[in-house]
Amino acid sequence: MKEDMNPNKRAALGAAIPFSLFFGTVIPLLFLSGCATTKGKVSDGSYYAPLGNFVLPLDRGNIRIQDKNDARSGMVSVLDDMGNNEGITYVGLPANAEAVHNDPEKRDSAYRGFVRDYALPGLFRPVSAQSKILHEEFLGSDLDRAFFAVAVIPEASSIMDAKMGKKWDSVRALLVFHQNKFMYMLHSEINTVLDPVHAASLTDKDLEAARKKMQRMRASIRFP
Repeated sequence: MKEDMNPNKRAALGAAIPFSLFFGTVIPLLFLSGCATTKGKVSDGSYYAPLGNFVLPLDRGNIRIQDKNDARSGMVSVLDDMGNNEGITYVGLPANAEAVHNDPEKRDSAYRGFVRDYALPGLFRPVSAQSKILHEEFLGSDLDRAFFAVAVIPEASSIMDAKMGKKWDSVRALLVFHQNKFMYMLHSEINTVLDPVHAASLTDKDLEAARKKMQRMRASIRFP
């Protein structure tokens, strides 16, 4: 994602990096740099994923869409000038995935692993080596089961602090779940101009607001 990417590191993130989701197979997912052309379709106030696996409602206003995909996976981010950044990382799952999802322990390991073993070392730390998970928990059960986390990516916000001469820290709520043979990780920036938070001192109120925000986002997405 262009706003997140240090130019010196962008070249290293162009290749597909394999990762395991406890499915006994390796699934490639492309690292995404900024894209000039939207790969998905934008119509009637919604973003239609290029693989046909979801439709994401879009807020009105001055937004920018960055996305990229291959035949099995992709990512989309929707950004604005107020620091908001919402989007979805998705990957198609192998044939044996259903057996994993039917085992609660393996399913939870896969969800947590998407953040801990893939997103944190593969997406966040190449942008800022000090990136870390601030909070994590499982939500719901059965078909509503999901893994909720909050990550901080230092100086990765789209907001520039003119006084300090550096960008704000990005504090992102994450929600991982699977739906119709795809694994999804939703992300949403919670450190914005209108609602700033401090990564070092997240309150229960901050976490509850982030939890509800991610659950609303999940409920708003249309899956075929």
